[in-house]
Amino acid sequence: MADTNYDYSGVQILITGATGLIGRELVEKLLARGAKLRTTSQRPPPEDYPVHRLEHRVGDLADRQFARQIMEGVEGLFHLAGKRGSIGIQRTRAATMLGDNVMICFNALDAARRAGVARILYASTVTVYPPMAIYREDLAWSANPHPGDEYAAWAKRMAEKFIEAQEIQYGSANTAIVRPVNTFGPHDNFDPQTALVVPALIARALSGEKPLTVWGDGSAVRDFLYVSDAADGMLLAFEKGLGKGPFNLGSGLGSSIKDVVAAVVKATGYDGEVKWDTSKPSGEPRKVADIARARQTLGFEPQIELNTAIERTVDWYRRIGSSSRPRLP
Repeated sequence: MADTNYDYSGVQILITGATGLIGRELVEKLLARGAKLRTTSQRPPPEDYPVHRLEHRVGDLADRQFARQIMEGVEGLFHLAGKRGSIGIQRTRAATMLGDNVMICFNALDAARRAGVARILYASTVTVYPPMAIYREDLAWSANPHPGDEYAAWAKRMAEKFIEAQEIQYGSANTAIVRPVNTFGPHDNFDPQTALVVPALIARALSGEKPLTVWGDGSAVRDFLYVSDAADGMLLAFEKGLGKGPFNLGSGLGSSIKDVVAAVVKATGYDGEVKWDTSKPSGEPRKVADIARARQTLGFEPQIELNTAIERTVDWYRRIGSSSRPRLP
């Protein structure tokens, strides 16, 4: 889907947060396209990371000097680095979610401008939106983000505003902004204490947890995207979306939590009881991304439907088994 006339051959590309979920997918896709890759992470990469096929540097983008060093000679940037986690993590580590994410993004984007990086893809998130049933790009600033996500969301909002400010001051309309929905797949974080909903359910089901207790009644509808589709959308934005405003990346359809749980149960072969804890909140009834702008401008079209995506993720997780750990970019 991400095939265009853009030639990556020999182009020096930097991916920040490259050992995370989407970063790993982009690494493989860009290496396949012939890019010359430099990648970063805050911690040493996992054992299966392809260090022999690229240049990898470990460091903290909250350090301005490190951010400037890694931008030297870079022609294209995919900026994915940042702190992420469940709502519980975001509440208990609010200062980290706001402060570190702001510093990471501002340092990276400022360093990219100073280094003359020609093309930039910035990965924002749909949590920048206030509570609403359908996320439309122009409505992001119509109210405050949901309180459960507000600190990380405000950091992402401020990074988007910083990109706008750079365009105004320096005339550099060379950045594409994408807002992915809840993305999952291989190399995700499967720790039930910190993972997002799909990988957490997969890990709990395969661990044999009985009953499998899920908050709410399962009626809430959310938008989920398989990691390869998210990466393809980012490539398309990098190639065709510079200076054209933000693009939602999602399924455009939405799935109920009940359907997600059913797909996980089927893919894992879970044979225990699923218990719906209706004393706990289900959350907002519906949250789905409108992807019309990405379809029309980028030619973005998700390829992997939910059941297949969950089956592929389960297959990968089974292969790596208990060696899976949270992958921190």
